[in-house]
Amino acid sequence: MKIVKNQINIFSYLIIAFLFASCSTVEDDCMCTMEYRYTLVTVVDTLGVPVDSLTVTIKDKDGDELDVHQESSIFGAGKYTVLSDSFTHIMCTCGTPQAIYFSATDGSKVANGEFMFNTDECKCHINKVSGPDTLVLR
Repeated sequence: MKIVKNQINIFSYLIIAFLFASCSTVEDDCMCTMEYRYTLVTVVDTLGVPVDSLTVTIKDKDGDELDVHQESSIFGAGKYTVLSDSFTHIMCTCGTPQAIYFSATDGSKVANGEFMFNTDECKCHINKVSGPDTLVLR
């Protein structure tokens, strides 16, 4: 009986040691939520009617094109994704917002907008600092 009790005590100490070791690997107390953020912009024509089926180009401050997946049918007429949490890795946690340039065209008319984004210290979510909610196709 004493051997079983000692084995249980040793096993308990190993579990406690493992738990403490696991907790010590957390950096900066980061704990991201399951929330997935994205920023939308609505593109309208000169009469204010939302415009669908536009070709969208999104670039970062260096002019590099970002592959932002567009699901306009899910969000409603004329709504396009500017940026999502999939791009937190390109954001600086230094507090300085990063410029993102959005462009949508139907082949002859264009709607352009500049947006500023940053992220939290843990790079969990994007934060829109500035930028329009609606763009006009001209």
